[in-house]
Amino acid sequence: MNQLATTVLRNSIVGMAAHISMKLLSFAFSVLIIRNLGATDFGQYAAVLGFGSVFLFIADLGLSPYTVREVARLRDRPDGKERIQALFADVLTMRLILSVIAGILVVSAAILTGRPLLMIGAIAINSFTVLIYAVHGSSEAVLSGYERLDLVSGMQVVNQLAFVLIGGLALWLGFGYYGLIIATMIGVTLMTALVVRAVWRLGVRPGRVTWRRWLPLLRAAFPFGVIGLTLGISYRFDTVLLNIYEGDTTTGYYNAAYNLIFSLVTLSNVLNTALYPSLSRQSVTAPETLPLVYERVLRYLMVVALPIAVGGFIVAGPLVELLFGAAYAPSAPLFAILIWVLPLMFLSEFLGYVVVIAGREALVARSIIVSSSLNVVANLLFIPMFGVVAAATVTVATEAVLVLQYIWLTRDLLGRMQWSALLRSALAVVAMAALVYLTRHLPVLATIAVGGALYGGLLLAMRVVGPDEAAFVRSMLAARRAAAEGRS
Repeated sequence: MNQLATTVLRNSIVGMAAHISMKLLSFAFSVLIIRNLGATDFGQYAAVLGFGSVFLFIADLGLSPYTVREVARLRDRPDGKERIQALFADVLTMRLILSVIAGILVVSAAILTGRPLLMIGAIAINSFTVLIYAVHGSSEAVLSGYERLDLVSGMQVVNQLAFVLIGGLALWLGFGYYGLIIATMIGVTLMTALVVRAVWRLGVRPGRVTWRRWLPLLRAAFPFGVIGLTLGISYRFDTVLLNIYEGDTTTGYYNAAYNLIFSLVTLSNVLNTALYPSLSRQSVTAPETLPLVYERVLRYLMVVALPIAVGGFIVAGPLVELLFGAAYAPSAPLFAILIWVLPLMFLSEFLGYVVVIAGREALVARSIIVSSSLNVVANLLFIPMFGVVAAATVTVATEAVLVLQYIWLTRDLLGRMQWSALLRSALAVVAMAALVYLTRHLPVLATIAVGGALYGGLLLAMRVVGPDEAAFVRSMLAARRAAAEGRS
């Protein structure tokens, strides 16, 4: 347990610090992009990224998450390094081939749907980034399997810094979103070089490519590939469809609100990413320790997500105006709907990892297929009739369907958990919501500060967080220090 705590602490704290720093910078820069481009150009930029995301799964087909899990399981075996290097070579080669196929398909889709020539050119340039990601994703999966997410996080910060600096210069020079796409490519290239260097320093090199292993490997990764396919479609299909039916400006309003939500989802993603390789290994060496970790993580995620959702709903209008300006007022009601997807996404990501760690990724794939199919069908039916409000509503509804499926799959585990602390935190959220509503006419930052102070105080007073959490963190810090002294 101490080894798990040490590794998770390193990955969580370093990862959290890096991701929060990166996301704060990314968030500030995205606000600048949205303000600088305006709703119409930003909508077209979002559509370019949306087209790429829908086809991105083809460039991976589940190989990256499968590699993370297999490397985590293989690394302690006597023949582990040799098998990891063979896996690395096959995954890298397959991903390069798949990336070329994905690039051809995404450009073809843009042409067939009648996108403007300017947008088709941007999609074509953006597809070259997918090829770079093939090298990056294969190498990062190996690094993550070795549980060095602290290095991964640091390199992502470098990528974001490069994007902000070069992208900011591009905006200043008037290159528009084409400059942002080039900035993304440069940042990803730099990050890829650092990741490859880190993998080589671990002593891992691509082994011999054996094409006979490719089909069994693709079969094993298939459930992860289905997850990537359906998630890519679910999260970006509405943007592509909105751009086709409603135009660039409406797409810009929608994605301005949507980007806020995804910035907040980072809080969940960094913890789950840190836990995944560690718990994959722990599920083999000490499975009896997992339920306690799961209970704590679930509680912490909801303690964070629920107040953000409730408070964001109440102050949606002034918050959007503060960030993006009065010109983006149509984004506010969309944000008020989309904010409810946040606690659902916190739950779905965490519970999905729980099922995958148990080796039941096929059930995760099935669940995502159901919810994503519902998402696609509902968007096709309702966006032409009801427009952007339908897109926001469908996003929340289909995420709820996914969460319900995961709850059913993990019902035995959830039934053994203690829920008293979570119920107390819900009471704190109710009190906070009342105060935020009463002070909603104050400047929005003052309202957020008052509500946050009350909520934090209630969590301490009702012992939702307290000595147990402090002891847990202290024990992990002590284990981390002992491990560091042992290496020195």
